[in-house]
Amino acid sequence: MRISSQQVFDSGVSSMQQHTSDVVKYQQQISSGRKYQVASDDALAAGLGVQIDLDNAQFAMFRVNQNHINASLTSTDSQLSGINIALTKFQQMMVQAGNGTLGADGLKTLGQQAGTLYNTVNQMSLAKDANGEQILRTTAPTTVLVAPSVTLETALSFSEVMSAPTGMAQNVITFLGSVRDKLIAGNALASTDMDNIQLVLKQVTKAQVKTGLLQNQLDAATEAADVQKNNVEVQRSNLLDTDLATATAGLVKSNALLQAAQSIMTKLDSNSLFQKLWGPIVSVHFRLVDFIAFQSCNALHIIWC
Repeated sequence: MRISSQQVFDSGVSSMQQHTSDVVKYQQQISSGRKYQVASDDALAAGLGVQIDLDNAQFAMFRVNQNHINASLTSTDSQLSGINIALTKFQQMMVQAGNGTLGADGLKTLGQQAGTLYNTVNQMSLAKDANGEQILRTTAPTTVLVAPSVTLETALSFSEVMSAPTGMAQNVITFLGSVRDKLIAGNALASTDMDNIQLVLKQVTKAQVKTGLLQNQLDAATEAADVQKNNVEVQRSNLLDTDLATATAGLVKSNALLQAAQSIMTKLDSNSLFQKLWGPIVSVHFRLVDFIAFQSCNALHIIWC
C-alpha cells in the first residue's frame, strides 16, 4: 500500500498535536494544583466537587455555631459560678443570723451584708455578653446545628436559674430581698427561710450541671464534625487536587514523546520534496513546540527545585 506525503505529514502533525496537548494539560495541572481546569474535563468529578464544596460550606456553618455556643456556655458557666458563690455566702450569713446569739443590732449588720450579696446576685443574673445579649436569656434559647443531625441550645434561660424553685412561692431575687429586709429590720429568720435557700442553691446547681452537660455534648459534636470534615477534605483532595508525582511523570513522558515526534518530522523535513511542500508549516509548528517545551522545563524546574 502506498503512503502519500500528505498522510505522512498528517500523521506526524496529529502526533505532535496530541503530545503538545498532553504537555499543556500536565503543565496546567502542576501550576494550578487541580486535576481539572474546567467542568468539561470530567463532568462527574466536577459534580462531586460541587457537592463537596457544599459540604465544606455546611461544616463552616457548624464551626460558627460551635464557637457561638461555646462562648455562650463559657459566659453562662462563669455567671452561674459567681451566683453560686454569692448564694453560698448568703446561706452562711443566714445560718449565722439564726444561731440565736445575735441581737437586733447584729441582725441589722448581717442585713447590710445580705444587701450586698443581693445586689451581686441580681447584677450577675442580668449581666450581658460582649454582643449586648443577656447571658441568661429572657426568652427561650434557640437551638442550632453544631454537627450533622445534632442540635444544641445556644444558652440557658433566666427563668431556669432565677424563677421560683419548686416548693417556693417567691422567685430567687424576691426571696433574697425578703431575707435582707427582715435582717435590716432586726427580725429573726423563719425556719422556712433556711429551707428556701437550700432550694435556691439546688436550682442554681442544677443549671450548672446542665451547662456542663451542654458543653460536653458540644465537645463531642465538634470532634465528630471535625472527623467528618477531614474525611471530606481527603475525598476532595483525591478527587480534584493534582497528584504531583503522577503529573510530573506524565509531563516528562509527554515531553519526551513530543521531542521524538519532532525529531521524526525534522528528518522528514530534510527531504527536498517534503521541505518544498510542507517546510514552512512544519517550521511554524516547531517554533510552537519549542516554546511549549521551554515552558515544560520551567514547570519541572519549579517542582524539582
